[in-house]
Amino acid sequence: MRRFLLFLTVVVICLGTFFFYQYRVKQNAANTEQMFEIVMAEKMRELYDQAQDWSKPIQLNVHDDRLSGDYKLMSEFLLSYWMQNVEARNAYLRQLKAANWDTFLDVERLDQDRQKGYRETEKMLQDVRKISTEYGIKRQKIQANSLEQAKNLAIHNEMRKSLQEKLQNNLKTDKAHDIFPIEQQVIEKAQAMFHMLKTYPWQREDNKILFEETAQVKKFNSLYQDVLRLNQKMDKIKQNNVEVLDEEL
Repeated sequence: MRRFLLFLTVVVICLGTFFFYQYRVKQNAANTEQMFEIVMAEKMRELYDQAQDWSKPIQLNVHDDRLSGDYKLMSEFLLSYWMQNVEARNAYLRQLKAANWDTFLDVERLDQDRQKGYRETEKMLQDVRKISTEYGIKRQKIQANSLEQAKNLAIHNEMRKSLQEKLQNNLKTDKAHDIFPIEQQVIEKAQAMFHMLKTYPWQREDNKILFEETAQVKKFNSLYQDVLRLNQKMDKIKQNNVEVLDEEL
């Protein structure tokens, strides 16, 4: 009887130790996941704040000693992915600024450039198309490389599958929140406006462009209104993106 009680006591102690260990494992996992979310929120907020000033390169330390193991690897992978995307975007904006793209419709500049055969504007549009094409290729490379790297990331299988699914879903979701295709439409509208400026006689009056024919005026104004609508659409998408990010962070 004593042996049975001793055996039962040992079993109870072993079971108690096992369940306590299981509890500790689950608790540690929960704590690690919670810390992962905290670190990601802090780093993404830092990345977002830096991204607002696109005139400067992004400087973000993706490493954090509060994380270890799979969560550390996944955090560093995701932060590196987002940092590459943001820096590619900001570098693209810096190049557009260097090409003076924001002065394309400056009437005084156009009037002066007309006297030089529109050499400056021709070069501007060529540069902007080149910059836009290179940025589009860069984006695709970042996405393709990240998807490939995610397949080989040395983390738990379930976490890796979840990561790959999130990346795939993110690429699909981004299409609805992506302003780059709209920016390309603006370039096409600008090209059409420039074609009219070169083709038809026009006069500068104050800060306005006046064509001789009513049909030409209507067509040019229609293109200009299209550009304004596209800009408004981009502003709305940007605002929605900010609101979503604020909610998540």
